[in-house]
Amino acid sequence: MDRQGFSSLVPLDPGPEAGAPLGLRAKNKAEKLQRIRKAARALFMKRGYDDTTMRDIAKRAGIGFGTLFTYASDKRDLLFLIFNDELDDVVDTAFARATTERVFLDQLVAYFSGFYIFFAPQPELSRVVLREMTLYLKGRQAEQFQASCGRMTGHIASFVSEARAARRLGTREEPQLVGQALLSTFAAEIRRWIAIDDPVLKSGLTRLRRMLALHVTGLAPRPGALGKKAVLSKRSKA
Repeated sequence: MDRQGFSSLVPLDPGPEAGAPLGLRAKNKAEKLQRIRKAARALFMKRGYDDTTMRDIAKRAGIGFGTLFTYASDKRDLLFLIFNDELDDVVDTAFARATTERVFLDQLVAYFSGFYIFFAPQPELSRVVLREMTLYLKGRQAEQFQASCGRMTGHIASFVSEARAARRLGTREEPQLVGQALLSTFAAEIRRWIAIDDPVLKSGLTRLRRMLALHVTGLAPRPGALGKKAVLSKRSKA
């Protein structure tokens, strides 16, 4: 039975590097981490995420079962041990790509398209990664993942602030809130798209643009659509 989620109960295996010089220990740790990542990815791709156990991964990586828990708290944590660094790179390149655009909607699509491009070649494993992102708040790798999400919100908020300063947007809402709303739409859309058999990048991005455009254009509300509380709130910000 897989003992994921019970890392505090598993005795840690210090491994042969425990008594080695600092430089050698660091090298051994890096090599071991690489073996773990390689073994986990191979097994997730071959057997599927749900049918792979942490014990399987430890065996394939050639390390003690307890040692695995020094790198990941559970199987979901192990999944992000594989993907966190790659996702950080996607966030960086997405921001760089988006800053070359001047139209606000084009910025958003350029930014989010980087994630579609990243997930497209491996849809089965991508479905698992996108699924396991939900409520991923605890674990050895969770802090890095949450920091990446925070950077994404900050990037989108910066686009909103710049567009508002240039008078291309008239919203008085806080840029962070707008960023969170746009990210929520993106998160729902990329999950819907990746769930399709043989997802097509172009069609996914076309639909994403339409969904994001709804935020930018609004629904042209008329009297009676927002209610009194919303109207009062809107006036108080004016």
